[in-house]
Amino acid sequence: MARVLNALAGPVLVTGLCLFGAPGMSQPLGEVSDRVADLQLGLFCAPPEGGRRPAPGTMAGWVHIPDQPVQMVATGTVAPAVLGQGFGVRYRLADNLGATTQYTVTHPPMPPSGTTAQTWSGSVAPGDGDTVFFQFDIPEELQLGDWTFTAEADGEVLFTVLFTVVAPAEIPEAAHLCDAPSLLSFRRTGPAAAG
Repeated sequence: MARVLNALAGPVLVTGLCLFGAPGMSQPLGEVSDRVADLQLGLFCAPPEGGRRPAPGTMAGWVHIPDQPVQMVATGTVAPAVLGQGFGVRYRLADNLGATTQYTVTHPPMPPSGTTAQTWSGSVAPGDGDTVFFQFDIPEELQLGDWTFTAEADGEVLFTVLFTVVAPAEIPEAAHLCDAPSLLSFRRTGPAAAG
C-alpha cells in the first residue's frame, strides 16, 4: 500500500538536478507559516525500513520509520510515476518550540478503494525539522496528476504544497534517480513514517 514517510531531517544530498523549470512548476499553495524557517520540495530515495508505527489514516494503516536520514536527490515539484521513488517536503521550524504534527497528502483516486487522501501524525523537536514524502511502492499508487502535502502543527497550517506526478517519459532525467542500490531500499509491504 501507500508508502508515506516522514523522518527526522538529515543532511540534504542534492544531485544538481533541478526540476523547478519543468512543466507544472509550482510554489506553496497559500501562506507559509512564520514558524517555518526553511522549506524544500523535491524527490527522495528511501533508506531501509527501521520500523513501523500505526497510522490509521493511511491506506495501509501504518507508516515506516526509516533507519537513517532520508536523502533528497533533486529539488522540484514535478515527480515521475516510478516505483521506488518518492517526492515531498523537507522543512525546519524557526522557533524553539516543539510541535505535534499532522500530515495530509491528497492525490488522484487510488484503486481499488478510490482513496484520495491519507493522514498521519508526527512530532518535531524544538528548533528541528522533518522530512515528509510519499514513495510509490505498488502500481496502484502510480496516479498521474496533482498531489498536495499539508503540514499542521498544533492546529496551525504550516504549509500546503503542490506536486505534479507525470509519466516517466516526460522527465526521463529524473526517472532513474533511485536505481542505484546504495540509494534505494524499499519494501512493497506498506507505507512509512517517523516523527
